Amino acid sequence: MTHSQPSLCLADLRMRIESGAVQSPGRISILAFLDLACCAIGTETFHDPGVLASEASFAATFPQVPDDNLAAAFGDAGLYGRCRESLLRHARLAGAWPDTDPYTLLNQLARERRLPGVNRKLMEEMFPGTILRDVTRKLAIAADRDLRDKQRNAFRNSATTIDKLRDDPRVVVAGILRPEKIGPFPAYRDGDKHRIELPAALAAVRGRLPVGHALHARRAFELAVDFGLLSEDGPKPGWSLSLEDATRYHAAVGQQISANTAALYLRTLLSLLRCTEPAAVSEDVTADRVRRPERHDRLAEPRKRKTNRKPVMLPTAIEAEVAAFAKDRSTSRRHVKDLRRLLRDLLDAGFDIDSPTFLQDAVVFFETRVEERADLTRRDYRTALRTFLAHTHRLSSWEGMISRAKGTIASGTDMQGLLLVRKYAECSEPPIPPEKIDMDVAREFLLKAQGLRDVPKCLTGLAALDVLRSVFPELLPGPAIGDQRDWLRHHRGDMPTALENSLRSIAEAAGYGAFGVKELITAARRLFELTSDKKVFQAQIDVIPWRDLIAAAAASHPREMLHYRAPLQRLADRVGRAWTPGWQKLQSRIVEAGLPRAGNPVDTLMDVAAHEAREPWQLDREWAWIHERSLRPDLRRKWVRAIENFDALWSVPEIAGDSLLPAEKLGPMPRIGTRLKNAHFPLPRRFETALEGETVQVLEAAHFVWRCLRKFGVHSCGDDPLTGELVSEENLERIMREQPFMTPASARLHVARIRDWRESRPGLV
Repeated sequence: MTHSQPSLCLADLRMRIESGAVQSPGRISILAFLDLACCAIGTETFHDPGVLASEASFAATFPQVPDDNLAAAFGDAGLYGRCRESLLRHARLAGAWPDTDPYTLLNQLARERRLPGVNRKLMEEMFPGTILRDVTRKLAIAADRDLRDKQRNAFRNSATTIDKLRDDPRVVVAGILRPEKIGPFPAYRDGDKHRIELPAALAAVRGRLPVGHALHARRAFELAVDFGLLSEDGPKPGWSLSLEDATRYHAAVGQQISANTAALYLRTLLSLLRCTEPAAVSEDVTADRVRRPERHDRLAEPRKRKTNRKPVMLPTAIEAEVAAFAKDRSTSRRHVKDLRRLLRDLLDAGFDIDSPTFLQDAVVFFETRVEERADLTRRDYRTALRTFLAHTHRLSSWEGMISRAKGTIASGTDMQGLLLVRKYAECSEPPIPPEKIDMDVAREFLLKAQGLRDVPKCLTGLAALDVLRSVFPELLPGPAIGDQRDWLRHHRGDMPTALENSLRSIAEAAGYGAFGVKELITAARRLFELTSDKKVFQAQIDVIPWRDLIAAAAASHPREMLHYRAPLQRLADRVGRAWTPGWQKLQSRIVEAGLPRAGNPVDTLMDVAAHEAREPWQLDREWAWIHERSLRPDLRRKWVRAIENFDALWSVPEIAGDSLLPAEKLGPMPRIGTRLKNAHFPLPRRFETALEGETVQVLEAAHFVWRCLRKFGVHSCGDDPLTGELVSEENLERIMREQPFMTPASARLHVARIRDWRESRPGLV
């Protein structure tokens, strides 16, 4: 195919760049270079098509090394070189010489479309002497077949890019490519081999193969074709796979790929052929025989016994006991066999099965004579022997007791405690059987456990022994031991149980949680330990001088009392408080309602109300207001929280309906930092509502008016007069005449503010 390219001059190149027909990332710079070239070579040469007729003519006009005049015209040789390279590149982009270099335009377009570039070196190497326009699909496929790996990928990427750029208008105008595309390349395997599909007969049975075989069936068949075992049409009628063929196939695949893959493909091929035509694979051809021929070639040898075991012979009486044991316990044959062998070994070693120490001696025998056995096996031996001895009543009294206890009491802490009691009993001189453990022995064990910090476990074991005493009275005929905690506490000088119970009751009545109760009892125990005179704690809890004891202990043992002083001080405050019926009932209702202790206002309010002998329903807002005014800022916060919690009790039906609360709520209290100077009393509710949202100055004046009226005796606590009556002109005039709290000028200012406020609300008076 020939292609005629229209004549092109530098002026045409400039026009195409300006119009966008020739895309250039550096459009401004190339236009400047063209202007320089026009000035250097003249207008006539700039419009001469002969300059771009060929690369040789371009080189004649713009030589690689310029002369002095040309370099001076461009400014210097460096600028000339950059200008020449840019002109040459853009001339190629414009398609000036399509037969010599199409790659510049193609790679420029590939960059614009973000496609892989066209590998000039590879394409020229694959098609020497052939221009890119003459490369056909046949030539491309022939060249691709000999390529491998990265070279094939690079070639195919270049061909794909060329196909995508064939329809580009600039490529069409340049005429550097033929319109016919190369198209997709064939899929090769193992280099340049075509993929072989399964014949119809083999593909039909693929669904009946195991999943792994079905997945690799095509590849296994393909390799069989490559190695000459089969043709692409499949096995011919009457053909069968011999052992030699299978061995050759396995060796060839293993050499080409790997041994594991060879075994997989061999199994797959055998499965595929057998499923298609059972006669195609003889019975003696198996994957195992091909992979391990030595197993099938050598003659079978008679199996030798690993050991020369002697028959197990037991005395007749013991044999009968073993048979009865197996029948009663439904023991498996293997366990019975192990038991008989074990008894045989022990009897042959000279052990007496009726000896009380038979089990202990047997355990030692296990550890010394059966070292090669695993720990699990030795444990099974011990379990089997112990179970048999327990069944035949040959265990020691403690062994029998523990064995029976496993089916009676829990296997957790109870069993651990029982094992501890057994340990103490067996370590005694002489050993104490379980039926001999009475109260005196139990107390000796407790004293021993006290030194080892095992008292809780020992108490649990003694309690478990009492449980077994009621279940097996024939084994434990003695009286019950009972709970020995009180005796132990008295013996070692612990806090009396009665006092501990009283403390627990007080803490629970105060609404303490589980942690609070424990904290209080722990602190009381510590105080008991640090107090030399223990008799003082035998009195009633409200008679014990808690404050004196706390002060004495804190003075003598400051570090020990550091963490216990606060809960003990709260206890002293609570015990020393004189509870009235109303407060006592309110406290019990709060605890019954399940309110948290942090939200219980009884302690704070009762301490103040007790000075005036007020019950909870006798409290009023003015009482709370006046007391709040007398407190420090930090204590005011505590008081405000208590008032809020007290008012919140109205939302608890069990308390609100029991007539324990006052007629109206006590709050709200003044916000911290906003109390007014004259706010000695809370304003009446109506007056306070009318003043809502007013300025601080107006509120201060209102409190001044109310304070004066209270001073004059016009109103008293609990009054709620009409607002207009309260700020009447008569009251204001009297305040101006008789107020004793401030100078007349200040009083006039407050009264004037109230008058202005009153007049701003028509109809108030």
